[in-house]
Amino acid sequence: MLVFNRPDVTEQVFQAVRSARPPRLYIAADGPRLSRPHDLETTAQVRKVFKQVDWPCEVHTRFLTENLGCRNAVSSAIDWFFSKEEQGIVLEDDVLPSPAFFSYCDTMLERYKHDERVFSVVGNNLVEPWYQDPESYFFSKVFFVWGWASWRRAWQHYDVNMSAWPNTRLQVNALPYTPNQKLHHAYWNLVFDLAFKNQISTWDHQWTFAHWENNAVCVTPANNMVRNIGFGADATHTSGSDPEYVKRLQVAQQFVPGSSSPAVVDNRAYYEHMSRIVLGISVITWVRLSLRRFPTIFAQLKKISNMLRSA
Repeated sequence: MLVFNRPDVTEQVFQAVRSARPPRLYIAADGPRLSRPHDLETTAQVRKVFKQVDWPCEVHTRFLTENLGCRNAVSSAIDWFFSKEEQGIVLEDDVLPSPAFFSYCDTMLERYKHDERVFSVVGNNLVEPWYQDPESYFFSKVFFVWGWASWRRAWQHYDVNMSAWPNTRLQVNALPYTPNQKLHHAYWNLVFDLAFKNQISTWDHQWTFAHWENNAVCVTPANNMVRNIGFGADATHTSGSDPEYVKRLQVAQQFVPGSSSPAVVDNRAYYEHMSRIVLGISVITWVRLSLRRFPTIFAQLKKISNMLRSA
């Protein structure tokens, strides 16, 4: 589990993990921010949650004393996890899984353990209300971070600094096909540029890049199995109220794999729905992201936007 300073949501996710009773549990926590005195109290409360482990379980902790930030704290925590385990599940403190999530991940981790075409198993399907696939699961180039699993053999391709990016910029034909191919090409090149230059403090775009650079896919369930319970003012990346796609999501309580395994090919229909409904790829989105290249201007515009919202 990846945790930080929100004891309320951490408690809920821990209880779901407790019900699954894993034989080994790894907990990684970033350190408190010096600029936020309240972090000292909340990070301590979060770490106390895991004293409730009351089943046969080998507990490993990585509790940082200084704050590394999302990019470095999370990426190094996952490095630590896969240095000790060949495969496993990764949950952040605000991603609440159903019982189906654990059985689904276990099944897929074993089924595709040695398949180099598959880099990850995601437990979310955020466009299920709009797109129903006939299989119990399918494959996609779109990695989304809300509840996932992987293998050491895949994670070894991860590079938080994206050192290969300048020489392997995305070509149009590297993307899932879409009628607005040039726009999507510009969008993803911009996203990866920002991640490469550390103008977005995140770790997950680098993991998406690792998938695409190696022509790999992630297993995606036909039925969503997680809920993000972290939207709110104190969230790092999910500030504000639940977006419409989150409000409409159902969470499957059981996973029953089909009698046959689907072909390991990218599901283009899923990408089209994700890019429109969740990622919101558009000219406006591209412009907003482009402003991150100019931090001073971006900060001023964000300040004005917040003032207008509170007016």
